[in-house]
Amino acid sequence: MPKVAALQFATGTDVDKNLATCIRMIDRAAADEAKLMVLPEFCNRISWYQDLDQAWEYALDLDGPFLRAIAERARMHKSYVLINVSLRRQYRKGEKPVITVTSLLYGPDGDLLGEADKQSLMGHENDFFTPATRAAGLVDTELGRIGFIACRDGISFEPARRLALAGADLLCNSLNSFAFDEASLHVRARAAENRLFMVAANKVGPLVPEQELAQVSAMTSIPESSLYGAGESQVVGVDGRPVVEGKRGVEQVVMAELPDRDARLRLSMGTLARRQSSLYEGLKQSALTPSSDAEEEVKVALISPQGTGVEAIERAEELVMDLPENVALAVLPVCFPVADPAQDWARTMRLCGLAEERLAEVSRKNGVAICTSVIDEGVHGWHHVGILLDESGRRLVQPQLHRCAMGLAPAGSVLQVFDLPWGRVALLVGEDCFYPELSRMAALKGAHCVLAVPSLRASRGSRKDENVPLLMAARAAENRICLVAAMPGTDGGLVASLEREFTLLEPWRERYFDGNINKPIMTRQQGELTVAALHPRAAVNKMLSSNTHLLRDRAHQSTDHLLQVAADTVE
Repeated sequence: MPKVAALQFATGTDVDKNLATCIRMIDRAAADEAKLMVLPEFCNRISWYQDLDQAWEYALDLDGPFLRAIAERARMHKSYVLINVSLRRQYRKGEKPVITVTSLLYGPDGDLLGEADKQSLMGHENDFFTPATRAAGLVDTELGRIGFIACRDGISFEPARRLALAGADLLCNSLNSFAFDEASLHVRARAAENRLFMVAANKVGPLVPEQELAQVSAMTSIPESSLYGAGESQVVGVDGRPVVEGKRGVEQVVMAELPDRDARLRLSMGTLARRQSSLYEGLKQSALTPSSDAEEEVKVALISPQGTGVEAIERAEELVMDLPENVALAVLPVCFPVADPAQDWARTMRLCGLAEERLAEVSRKNGVAICTSVIDEGVHGWHHVGILLDESGRRLVQPQLHRCAMGLAPAGSVLQVFDLPWGRVALLVGEDCFYPELSRMAALKGAHCVLAVPSLRASRGSRKDENVPLLMAARAAENRICLVAAMPGTDGGLVASLEREFTLLEPWRERYFDGNINKPIMTRQQGELTVAALHPRAAVNKMLSSNTHLLRDRAHQSTDHLLQVAADTVE
């Protein structure tokens, strides 16, 4: 089994010293027989500049001594080395210099095997660097087909998804981040949603020149102690859980053995084949700004009644009727009165119909909207659909769009949205909850909240490697959208709300910066009934930092690839 290593270290403003650090860390990993070494982002210099001329001065030439030395180290150790640097591309008098943030993969012969420019830039990076003109970063090796991205490109699902669709069986990420939620959420979600191992290397040490820490802290409202690389480099498994994880603030080599290529392919096989690429045309549309008329705060309830059949229906009625008056929405699990819907579709439909009838009456009596899913009979047989009820009955009917774990054919082709009095919602049903494409489409349609009723299969243990809370939190964070997910049992559901204050480089008045930029406020279900607060209006603000909008400035270079069928996938 090959050994892979994430190299975690600090860089400063001295390029020669930074090169020496890179070489020292490569040698250290090679001594432990690492065959693939992933270095952090901006290995040549701290990414903080006075002006464009200084950024150009410190950027590297592709054939210059810094990168020649890295190539020689790869050759000497007969290993693969992935390094990220700022790279000189073009300088013409009277024009803005073209400098890219580029990941470069060197092979055991010292050859440059592949490169990828960063697709979406973060904050002040937009002042100095030029984003990629095309998606890249995939190389065939004897270790496997290695796909690589850098930092901000991992906050958005598209770049990693494109690489997975193109046949990558290992993902690598070079980071330059002080945010704790990048390691704990985004890196792990990229692995889990594509069922691929991820090697992620992050910085430690100050991310701005030490003599400027106080000034930058005052300017950004970020404490000086938080302007340091967060570390926590890691190798992540296909379930989104770390195989090995580095510490904060410590230089180290984080190393793990991976299964061989064939074993990794067996783990990932088929997961992308179930995508329906024809559904995702909406990813190309411009982002609608969610209405600012949404409520500042709204209370929602997760309800998972005990029992089955009529007993569960009656218990659901009781729980809804006893809700506090300020609760505006109750979400129940998939086909909640039935333990195993596939055993008898006709019985399941009858029980779902009775549940809908009784809940619609409860909704009329106390004014609470209710969301669940049912089995409907259509022209082509049984179908799984999500429903949203209010005092007028069915207000939103959302058929499941992807193949159903319960053996039912998809019954829809359009993701819908609906305006409730407190905000716009979209409804994801069954397996649809696990496709990041659909949550992104909901956000592009101006939704403030996604209502999710994940499949019974995912919540009852037949997909034990599926980290449902992680994936749901990632959907909320990367789209700045609230999310409510109800699942069977008394501990499976969750509510993901949003911090009201979010944009970097703006003062925060309600909360102190704790190292997390956009970590959702998570409430896990406890018992049959859990009530939590959502902040729908917080979904209006999607400005991550200066010139960095989560939806408008995402990695568009990868979008077209998401409308294609996955390469070499097998059911």
